[in-house]
Amino acid sequence: MTIDRRQALAGAGAAFAAATAMPAWAQTGRVRKGASTLSANSDDLVAFRDGVAAMKRRTDNRSWARQTRLHREKAQHGSGLFLPWHRLELAHLERIIARLTGHTTFALPYWDWQEDRFLPSWVTTPGSPLYERQRGPNANTMDFAKARWATSRNVARLASDSFEVFAGLPRSAGAVEAYGHNHIHVLVGGLMGRTETAAADAVFWLHHCNIDRVWATWHSLAKPVYPSDWGKVPLTGYIGANGEDTGTWTPGAIVETRSLGYSYDRLYPFPVFNVASNGPEGATRQEPIGQTSVTLKARCEPGQTKMSVTIPADIATRLRAADDTLIIQGVGQATYKRDERLLDRCLNIDILAGERKLALGSSPTFVHVGPMGGMDHSMPGMVHDHTTGDDYGVSFQFGTEILNLLARDAGPVVVTVDAEDLTPTVQRANTEGLSLEVVLTLTETRWV
Repeated sequence: MTIDRRQALAGAGAAFAAATAMPAWAQTGRVRKGASTLSANSDDLVAFRDGVAAMKRRTDNRSWARQTRLHREKAQHGSGLFLPWHRLELAHLERIIARLTGHTTFALPYWDWQEDRFLPSWVTTPGSPLYERQRGPNANTMDFAKARWATSRNVARLASDSFEVFAGLPRSAGAVEAYGHNHIHVLVGGLMGRTETAAADAVFWLHHCNIDRVWATWHSLAKPVYPSDWGKVPLTGYIGANGEDTGTWTPGAIVETRSLGYSYDRLYPFPVFNVASNGPEGATRQEPIGQTSVTLKARCEPGQTKMSVTIPADIATRLRAADDTLIIQGVGQATYKRDERLLDRCLNIDILAGERKLALGSSPTFVHVGPMGGMDHSMPGMVHDHTTGDDYGVSFQFGTEILNLLARDAGPVVVTVDAEDLTPTVQRANTEGLSLEVVLTLTETRWV
């Protein structure tokens, strides 16, 4: 059984009433706006600044320190629960700030680092409640659109992704987490660079609003089908506007932002959603006439960090002869041992043809590596996220973009992953690769 968008919306109100016994959040009507569109005197920015200041003075459940601890102890990373867990975290903070400031329709701003490029001045000005001293040395002046990883195709290539590739598997980060999300945490650095402390920086909330906006866009335009098991996982421990426990929530009830009473002033501008098919004149669709699929697996010996799989020669030959009748779908997952050796790494995934290569993804690691507190959320078949000895995986995909590479070199076609050390001066031992799996499907079609 799966959950489609209409089922989710129709059942949201009933699910909330049964699960949380709370008033209908869907009636609030908050509108989250881009950080660069807010003036210094805008209601939402004033409330954000005043609300954070008030929370930093408190010592109860509505304190800033309590929000940091909630993320440290309960946050979901490296699985398909990443998106719903953080969506609920954002919605609860909004209500706390609304109650403390009296701005009843307060909506968190989002920071789109690809469009706005620099951190908003109101989080980089010393003395502001939104300023954080413990950031990376260049974070407050960095042009994030020119920083490393900014041009990765995985940041915004999300239109055709399946739920598993976009949102994640039970023990693997999806594209939205592994790429655009992790990049910013590592680039901002300081408190943002560690899961244990990230929520203490106001930038965390602006960044996660934008990640949530990416999900809202994908949900609207890709029209996904959600796994029913995922939709039923209980999520608990959230703190309400009065400091109360708000009970049990489920991912399936919150796939629509309106179910939590908010929307975005505009969706994320993914140009990929509007790309037209390149068929012959008069043709409108591709009709499948045959399919070949191959699963390639590699496992590492203890102590190894690099893994690779070689695409069979006959498949590589067909790829090199491809025209617009061939649909190419490559989906993969790279898995590493989750321990302290995985900190400050970047998992670089490439496809090689002879001496040439094409980057398929670069994902900085942003993970819990030890017991960080209570964990009571899990997907079926999921090992708990915060336990020592767990594994950490990232998903990736590829398609027709590999054809130019293959056309330029006749050598073997190999998919590789390696764990780059981002802080070599620390001299950590090599991280340990566990497995690399690639499923490559070639669908022969004709235009009709």
